[in-house]
Amino acid sequence: MLRTVVFRSALLGAALAFAAGCRAKGPAPGAIVLQISARHPSGDPAPASASHPAPWAPLVYADSFVAQGRDTIFLRRVRLVLMEMAIAPSVANECEVEDGEENPPCVDFHEDAFVLEVPLGRGSVRSSAEPAPATEYNLFQLIIHKPDSAQDAALLRANPDLAEASVRVDGVLSHGGKRRAFVFVTPFNEQEEIALEPSVVVPSGDTLRITLHVDVGSWFTSGDPQTLVDPASAAAGGPNEHTVKDNIRTSLKVFRDHEP
Repeated sequence: MLRTVVFRSALLGAALAFAAGCRAKGPAPGAIVLQISARHPSGDPAPASASHPAPWAPLVYADSFVAQGRDTIFLRRVRLVLMEMAIAPSVANECEVEDGEENPPCVDFHEDAFVLEVPLGRGSVRSSAEPAPATEYNLFQLIIHKPDSAQDAALLRANPDLAEASVRVDGVLSHGGKRRAFVFVTPFNEQEEIALEPSVVVPSGDTLRITLHVDVGSWFTSGDPQTLVDPASAAAGGPNEHTVKDNIRTSLKVFRDHEP
């Protein structure tokens, strides 16, 4: 009887060891590296000259200006306040955790509010790698966030000019041969969901690199091939407020970065 018990215990131990070995052979976790860029991955177009302005589309350059017809906006500094920046696995298609679900978790890049200094004319800024389950991802989300005086006190102490502003642009508008400096701010606060088309996959035990592209060159376009939106007209309550807000929303794209 003792031999039978010992034999069964040995079988049970072997079975548990085999099961543990099978679990260990599952997909090894990988990582995701996020970089942020204001320049289109296809490269910058040839600049328009004063005598031959580009009439067909807005253009953003390495030296940070946008030309449309005879109008030009020089972008000196662009900042956004963002929070809850994350990427969601395709099986869940969201970052809200439901009771009873066992989907792979979202990968969080920035949970708390932070100031994104958009890298104008200097390539990209790269975040550190974040551990990520080896699976497919199809949705990137973030919140464009108006700082709160209580919750974001430290952020506002470091950036007092962002009080009541989720987005701030400092630049120069050239219109009708005259130049004037401008400051554009907007207080809107909302979650943005950016579909990844096509979806991306974190390989087992490997690293996936993705780019968040902020197309600041599109923010002050109006649909008129000859003029840009005057930033002063896009302030809260202005006639172009919603046009520029929509442009900011649609300017955010995420894609796989094929560069090492």
